[in-house]
Amino acid sequence: MQLLGIGWYVAACIIMGVVGGLLLDNELGASPALTLLGLALGLAAAGWGGYRMLQTLFAAQARTAKAAKSQSTPSGRNAPPPLKQNDEEEPA
Repeated sequence: MQLLGIGWYVAACIIMGVVGGLLLDNELGASPALTLLGLALGLAAAGWGGYRMLQTLFAAQARTAKAAKSQSTPSGRNAPPPLKQNDEEEPA
């Protein structure tokens, strides 16, 4: 669900930048210059905000994985002993 929210955020930033640029172009008669500027600003806002949202998502996923790992292999007396590695092979 969080990825869906990121997608909507990216789309909204780009659309708002383009619409804002179009409105300013119509008011000021600057042709496509302000529309392109609005698109660039929308893309920049979408990229930065999407990056920040993905960082939060990945951090939450890492915490969940760490918690699951700590529950599956408890530390202390219930942990399995470490494996021994001998240089010599055991006789058959």
